[in-house]
Amino acid sequence: MARLTHEDAQSNPKALEPEQWLWVEQHLGRDTQKLRLKYGTQEPYNTAIAQIEARTKYSGKFGSLYNTKWIFPKGLALEQSSSEATAKWKSTLFTTTYSADLCAGMGVDSALICNRTASKGHICFEKNESLAHLLQHNIPRANVQQGEFSQQDLKRWIETHAIAAKDLTIYLDPDRRVGSQREFKLEHCTPNLVEEQHALLDVAHTIIAKHSPMVDLDHLATSLKGLCEIWVVQYRGECKEIVSVQRSRGRALQINAIDIASGETFTGESRNPTNLSYGSLKSFIIQPSPGLNKSSLHEKMAHEQEWTKLPFGHLYTAQNAPSPNPFYKLYKVLETFDSLKKISINEGAAVECIGSKITVAELRKRLKIKEGRDRKLFYLQNGRTKLIVIGRLQEK
Repeated sequence: MARLTHEDAQSNPKALEPEQWLWVEQHLGRDTQKLRLKYGTQEPYNTAIAQIEARTKYSGKFGSLYNTKWIFPKGLALEQSSSEATAKWKSTLFTTTYSADLCAGMGVDSALICNRTASKGHICFEKNESLAHLLQHNIPRANVQQGEFSQQDLKRWIETHAIAAKDLTIYLDPDRRVGSQREFKLEHCTPNLVEEQHALLDVAHTIIAKHSPMVDLDHLATSLKGLCEIWVVQYRGECKEIVSVQRSRGRALQINAIDIASGETFTGESRNPTNLSYGSLKSFIIQPSPGLNKSSLHEKMAHEQEWTKLPFGHLYTAQNAPSPNPFYKLYKVLETFDSLKKISINEGAAVECIGSKITVAELRKRLKIKEGRDRKLFYLQNGRTKLIVIGRLQEK
């Protein structure tokens, strides 16, 4: 299989004059495949159609960028970019006047970092020449370096601007592609943060890195020097990314879950499990969100709110309904069953199987359950212990 690469015929910032931007506006929402068949793939249509595609396919991802003359790339750089919402939050982690992005990609993170009021200078590296040209157009305040990151180029920029280590924060979102495979170990990514971190901490106050939501948090904790914060970033009900913060003067590691939409956070100083007792089902089922699950802080929250742990996955139960929170879903228990033969559901429902070999598709077919949202059927099994529950989602 061929190696995954960015699109060769990338968007060209010189292709779009006011006339082409007007054409983009007039054709928003059109089928881009049909537009390419009609107008071809030469400029300015190659770039113009790419802008339509970005604004259509990722309509909720880039927010205010759609209202500017930001030129979007094609391919992986667009697909793998941070959303504007998560990038805006990450920029709040920056407290220094200078910053560096070691692998800028499409540049949404760099743009939000660079455009901070306190920013005096920002350098970003991008090995793809076409993407580097887009960065120069989209982030004119940044010093864009076309080429792979090197310690020598970074130190040259630092010396030119006489930047003290206390005034510099370094950011990176390493390339996690090796051939056609996706990698989650830090040592297999480019740049290799494990190898580069010692030299980077010699010249910078802080290193902030974005990682795949699949990364092992214990691997981060054992591999990164001066690691003081891990942020599990939840957005629109999904765990989108993991962010690590390293400082030259380390401190006790803090684990944080953050929900971007609400701004809610939940913090713990340890991922060690709390001694929770198992119990039987009560009036409500509490199901931790993907972000809280990833952070492993759900047991801490359960302990604080006096929930009882069910012996099925990461489910909890309580007699009284806890307050609404973006870090869990709450279901009022309506019915329980010990056999599938006794179940009759006339309304649509969500279905989830935990600990069982029976699949959701098999259950839907067997019980003739249509798709639904307000109700949920939990098919729960732990060894010979089995529980079937129908619950109603409690909205905020």
